[in-house]
Amino acid sequence: MNLSDIRYERFSERDYNAAGELLSCDAGAGEDLLRVLDTEPEMFHTAFIGDELVALAQVNEPAYLSYINVFVAPGFRRQGIGSAWVEIAENKLRAGGTRKVRTSLRSGHPSSHSFARKHGYVPAFSSSYMQRTGGPFPLEELPVRLYADEDYPSAHSLYATAFHEMRVRVGGFPDSVVARPSESERNVWKKDREDRFIYEIDGEIAAYSHLHGHEISSISVRSDLQGQGIGKKFVMYVCNEIYQRGNSTVNLWCIAGNGARHLYDKLEFEEKYTTEFMQKTLGNV
Repeated sequence: MNLSDIRYERFSERDYNAAGELLSCDAGAGEDLLRVLDTEPEMFHTAFIGDELVALAQVNEPAYLSYINVFVAPGFRRQGIGSAWVEIAENKLRAGGTRKVRTSLRSGHPSSHSFARKHGYVPAFSSSYMQRTGGPFPLEELPVRLYADEDYPSAHSLYATAFHEMRVRVGGFPDSVVARPSESERNVWKKDREDRFIYEIDGEIAAYSHLHGHEISSISVRSDLQGQGIGKKFVMYVCNEIYQRGNSTVNLWCIAGNGARHLYDKLEFEEKYTTEFMQKTLGNV
């Protein structure tokens, strides 16, 4: 095979079935990428040899920190396709101002680890994908309401501060900062406000959560109110919300070392698998 025979294109909806078949070749990495493909197809690119789809790549838009994930069909691995694509993606991100780039891979895939290390990626942190299959929690009425646009400044500050403090506690995030609010993010939050919830105490925002399908995308409690049981009640509330929407499971991610893992274990979440994140600093060309 000659690498010049490969045709690189942006992902098109017409390629979805072929992409699903390709990703089904690996129940681990394929499942993770398919989950992203279902929600953010604009991040993906395809590689064809003739009419055959031989690889997919997730390449996020350039930012200080961005992501690359490459999936090559088993029959076309070790032929340079993955390496060529990593080089193309890194050059694009570097030109767009990206300073650091991450990739993710499930634990227990030594060949994937070797590929990442070969291209200069080093371990950063790991995160567990957890799932609860029990029914709704018995729960008293709580001071929880839907998010509104005017909540953005306070809710964002709470969320950004809580996650920064968590990253500092667990380690592995030396560049962590408190994320700054932006008008573009505010608009995103406004568009799916029916999936965002506010926990209030005495009229002030005490906690904030965002749902994505049957997944708790984020949940955070104001720093000065942590350790008072608010997080437990809020997790139970949003779990019940997910069940009421017709889902039979609730999923979430928990970074290794996060003290919230103890809470999730108590609420009968089970670890399904662990994903490792590896990182690389992009130098100048």
